[in-house]
Amino acid sequence: MNGQQSPRPTRRQALKGAGVIGAVTVLLVGGGVIGWQALSDRPSDPVTAVQVGQDPSLEALADSAVSGGPGKDGIPSVDKPRFVPASEAGFLSDDDPVFGLEHRGEVRAYPQLVLVWHEIVNDTVGGEPLAVTYCPLTGTVIGFAAPPGVQDLTFGTTGKLVNSNLLMYDRQTGSQWPQLLGAAVDGPLKGTKLDTVPLVWTTWQQWRAAHPDTEVLSTDTGALRSYGSDPYGSYDSYPDRSGYYAKGGPIFPVLATSGQLADKDVVIGVRVGKERLAIDKDLVRTARTVRADVAGTRVEARWDDRLGTAHVVQQVGEGWEPADFLDSMWFAWYAFYPNGQVRT
Repeated sequence: MNGQQSPRPTRRQALKGAGVIGAVTVLLVGGGVIGWQALSDRPSDPVTAVQVGQDPSLEALADSAVSGGPGKDGIPSVDKPRFVPASEAGFLSDDDPVFGLEHRGEVRAYPQLVLVWHEIVNDTVGGEPLAVTYCPLTGTVIGFAAPPGVQDLTFGTTGKLVNSNLLMYDRQTGSQWPQLLGAAVDGPLKGTKLDTVPLVWTTWQQWRAAHPDTEVLSTDTGALRSYGSDPYGSYDSYPDRSGYYAKGGPIFPVLATSGQLADKDVVIGVRVGKERLAIDKDLVRTARTVRADVAGTRVEARWDDRLGTAHVVQQVGEGWEPADFLDSMWFAWYAFYPNGQVRT
């Protein structure tokens, strides 16, 4: 022993520990699964200090970026997405999770089995450029558009992670954006916050029943990938989970940790102004409606039986409008927002 820390595993090495062979997922029984659990249960090494009572600074987040294994654009974005009607989405099973979008009069479903291999879809919805992004390591799905005064942006993957979360870059300026944060931590647009559009986790059966005219992102992406397999685990019979998605801790460093919830518990993260709120998703499921005050604004998380998921709205004047909200694994939300409110 020489006292030096062993290098952290790359994403490729971690997936090999889970029984991933080449580009095809084979989740093995016995040693493969045990090996995954042993790896994911390791505590993350501290990267940099986070001051008590404060969320990590942009500089701390930028400095904490680590390689996830693939290089820049090694996980290729979908830049020319093709959609099919629901009747032609035979590659989906009823229980497959999809990310549902209702925006600018259009209704679309983005299958998790496609996005797990690409993480970013540079789309156009209702005439507006919209990047639909998914980080499988943190369970976060967010739609992004450039804010007023900023040119239209398209995104790619840097191959790096911040708090075990996808670090994107925009192809127009090269600025870098942690997906969960939605703000640039480095580059010409540092400090700029993207406009967000919420998507919801649901199943193909539920989304199709609620929106029979939906369009569906197809597997015709221009890339050869093993769609239908998953290198991290499984969402078979969603919301049931297995593999990395179900238990254990993050496999890459995070800036802050909390034992208030299990690392892989799903929370509904809500952002209003400069304040943050995390609501245990199971609480919304059982209580049906959870009310809170965030930054002086009334918000309500409401359970939707049709889709088996939660929506969050905020009061604006006498009415209600969609809030800035997303599903997230608890460890990831807390790593970015350790100073936020929590409802369990």
